[in-house]
Amino acid sequence: MIAFPQVQKLFKSILSAVPDQLDCDGCFELSAQFAEAEIEGAELSDLLKAVQVHLSQCPCCAYEYQSLLEAVRAADSDN
Repeated sequence: MIAFPQVQKLFKSILSAVPDQLDCDGCFELSAQFAEAEIEGAELSDLLKAVQVHLSQCPCCAYEYQSLLEAVRAADSDN
């Protein structure tokens, strides 16, 4: 049987998925707090760990979060 790399990647993603405790709205509400914790290198609370899990599984939220993180870092470098 020939295995295609894309299929292998899909199966690997499915098998490594963790239940997501947040929806996109919940993730959005906590993204600024999560960014602050990430920038400061602070230990994550259980709620912020849920944000981290959601971001690892939701490309849309991950993209939005990266944009927020870049904006916050740019603002910090201006000060």
